[in-house]
Amino acid sequence: MTAEPELAAMTSGHVDAVMAIDSRVYARPWTRSMWIKEIEDVDRSHLVALDELEVVGHAGSMYALDEVHLTTVAVLPQRQGEGIASSLVLALLDEAVRAGSSSATLEVRAADRRTQRLYSRFGFSPAGVRRGYYTTPTDDGIIMWLDDLQSPELARRLDEIRSQIPGFAGPTTQQGILGIETSCDETAAAVVRGGREVRSSVVSSQIEIHARFGGVVPEVASRAHVESILPVVGAALTEAGVDGEDVDAVAATHGPGLVGALLVGVSAAKAMSLVWEVPFIGINHLEAHLYAAFLEEPDLEMPLVVLLVSGGHTMLILMEGDLRYRVLGSTLDDAAGEAFDKVARHIGLGYPGGPIIDKLSAKGDRDAIRFPRAMMSDGWDFSFSGVKTSVVNHLRHNPDTPIEDLAASFQEAVADVLVTKARRAAREHGAKGLCLAGGVAANARLRQCVIEACEADGLRAFLPSREMCTDNAAMVAAVAWHRLRADGPSPLDLGADPSLRLPAL
Repeated sequence: MTAEPELAAMTSGHVDAVMAIDSRVYARPWTRSMWIKEIEDVDRSHLVALDELEVVGHAGSMYALDEVHLTTVAVLPQRQGEGIASSLVLALLDEAVRAGSSSATLEVRAADRRTQRLYSRFGFSPAGVRRGYYTTPTDDGIIMWLDDLQSPELARRLDEIRSQIPGFAGPTTQQGILGIETSCDETAAAVVRGGREVRSSVVSSQIEIHARFGGVVPEVASRAHVESILPVVGAALTEAGVDGEDVDAVAATHGPGLVGALLVGVSAAKAMSLVWEVPFIGINHLEAHLYAAFLEEPDLEMPLVVLLVSGGHTMLILMEGDLRYRVLGSTLDDAAGEAFDKVARHIGLGYPGGPIIDKLSAKGDRDAIRFPRAMMSDGWDFSFSGVKTSVVNHLRHNPDTPIEDLAASFQEAVADVLVTKARRAAREHGAKGLCLAGGVAANARLRQCVIEACEADGLRAFLPSREMCTDNAAMVAAVAWHRLRADGPSPLDLGADPSLRLPAL
């Protein structure tokens, strides 16, 4: 057996082994039904320590508002003293820090001095006593408290402990996850380690192929993905300096998107996972966009309002922690990106419309025409079909309008609605920052408006690089790291779902 077990998300397949450990460690171990409920609860996080295929320890935590509570830590008696418990506690605290938790609590037996010393090493200190908390009236529990999880002092303490645990890598291994993205008109692959470190990112765009048709042709896109997928994956592995069989898992977008395009990436990822004998993870494309920002700014504080604006989606999302978010509003008709494309097509600017309108707007007067701002103070949903129609009608009745003024005025109307609603959402939900995501997040005027609004409201603005705004596989591999920990591998019969929704929790 090795002295450096790997950590992984607990699944139902681990329950028997976990119960066997608990029967030797605890006087009143949890039942199977209790464990299944724990694993399925989205506010719980449970990890196992694996020595090859053997479960040698486990630990869990529970989230409530901005506090995390460590619920259980247990290690096989014959493996105690090897640093396994420290690795598990460190991984749970690392996760809580990323989730934005501000404090941590736990209970430990008053007579268990050894475990109290373990927790004290991480900065926990006694905060009270629960009389008779365990099996008998005299079996007291000590409440221990760790304050300010986000402090630099704790970060230094955790780094010091991390350096003292040989081979510690948390619930990931060393090479990284291979991500594949083929939801629309980009074939992309990337290798990302630990959900944050981008080791490679390769994107092959189909814009020139579809430009002649004025938009994406699904069948053409699917065929282009088939031609590009293996060269793109090969380039990503080479750039990362990783052999395929050494990756930790293979993830692919399985929805939403064009069904034929999605099938190319999903099929390729499943084949690779089988050949390399590593897990396969199916990823929601929209959820991946939420994590693009963290690849460049890993210390973003939550809660965070994310304005996800792409060709097919316009959504306002409140991120409360890792994999914990809710959709506040979305578009009722045309997404902002669709409106850009349709306006550009109508006035003969070509495809894609967003970059062309953005460029023309820099030369125009954004106050020249007052186009309508739909639903500005009406809930959190959006509607852009009206402003699109208004542009078409204005040009029909005023054919001599300078195209630059038309583009700038239209762009201003869209940006005004987006930022006004996002700004109000951040204020009403106590968000610490405002983040852009999706292809339209590359729009210069939208980015400027977000910066100005955040400066006025005292919020932190985060604008991902243009490479991270558009579709890429780094964001797929990043969210796959979190999903693998939370849910385990996806079944190999998982299909492409062109209408997949964001799994708001």
